[in-house]
Amino acid sequence: MQGNYRMKLHEQILGEQLTERRQNGLIRSLNVMDKLADFCSNDYLGLAKNPSLADKIDADFKALKSNLTSINGSTGSRLISGQSIQVDQFERKCAEFHQAEASLLFSSGYDANVGLISSIAQKDQVVFCDQLLHASLIDGLRLAKAERKIFAHNDLADLEKLLREYPHETPKWILVESVYSMDGDMAPLRELVELKNKYNAEIILDEAHAGGVYGPIGNGLAVEMGIEKEIFARVITFGKAWGNAGAVVLGSQTLIDFLINFARPFIYSTAPSPHHVSSLSTTLGLLETQSDLRKKLKENIAYFIEQAKSIHWGPSKTAIQTFFVAGNKAVKKKALEMQEAGFAVKAIVYPTVPKGEERIRITLNSLTKKEAILALIKTVETDA
Repeated sequence: MQGNYRMKLHEQILGEQLTERRQNGLIRSLNVMDKLADFCSNDYLGLAKNPSLADKIDADFKALKSNLTSINGSTGSRLISGQSIQVDQFERKCAEFHQAEASLLFSSGYDANVGLISSIAQKDQVVFCDQLLHASLIDGLRLAKAERKIFAHNDLADLEKLLREYPHETPKWILVESVYSMDGDMAPLRELVELKNKYNAEIILDEAHAGGVYGPIGNGLAVEMGIEKEIFARVITFGKAWGNAGAVVLGSQTLIDFLINFARPFIYSTAPSPHHVSSLSTTLGLLETQSDLRKKLKENIAYFIEQAKSIHWGPSKTAIQTFFVAGNKAVKKKALEMQEAGFAVKAIVYPTVPKGEERIRITLNSLTKKEAILALIKTVETDA
């Protein structure tokens, strides 16, 4: 009886927090939206829906199975029993593809960012963070022992002001994203490289929304700009343009050896399954041949920007577009109207974004038809 009382008490505490969130219009729920026109996924090249890639993944794994000791699962963490020739080969090929010395595979982009930041940002060091960093980077910083300084979004003057406050010999990190997930704008990478060289800092770059999309063969914005050697660590995730799941940290062999020894999400996670690693290897082999899909995506972005006339659109020039509707209730109402019109979109509400900057977040992909783009723009701009 006492045990049941304790359970009810603890459930009551959880329930009260859910009720408060519901009353504030912030409750989250899971919804299937696969029957609507896709304007909310991160499947930028349409590879998650590509039947030819799916067939190739199946065929490659079937050919590989006879050489595997474990077929269905990896059996443990990579430091125990989960290491394999297969994953080792993928990491080497992935590093070469991204013009890095080495890479380390993580189960997700969240794990990669948390593991990287929490382990390398140490006591008596300072991390200079862009104001609009992804939650995974923020959570990594919360676990790190380094001091944290936040600079205004993409504001080089504000960053330099903060950098000047610390002695030259103090180890410093500058933490930014290639393409920011909520606004779709890009970091001023060339100027950041100049600052890091001037103030004895190193750059950690999250390329989640740039991997597969930018670069000569889809190998990221840093490679496209020719500055990859100036970046201490890059994170490439596979759940977006790659149409898969997982992530790698790219950097020197010293960095990778360090993460193997100190990055807790890597050390204490079961290794990816053989099928998962095989699917990533297949996708990697295909990615550099997808210039047509990257070109089509860029054409869709240009067409979208050309057609979007309302003053409520953000200034993004990437696949992530934003339509601002102030207030949680108002933006949720607009999102529901668009869903009822057949468009898969999501409202981004406070506190995920600052109050007054609530928005409909729209993502484009290479499969999107111009007719659908035009129809979406007309729908979202109605009554705006």
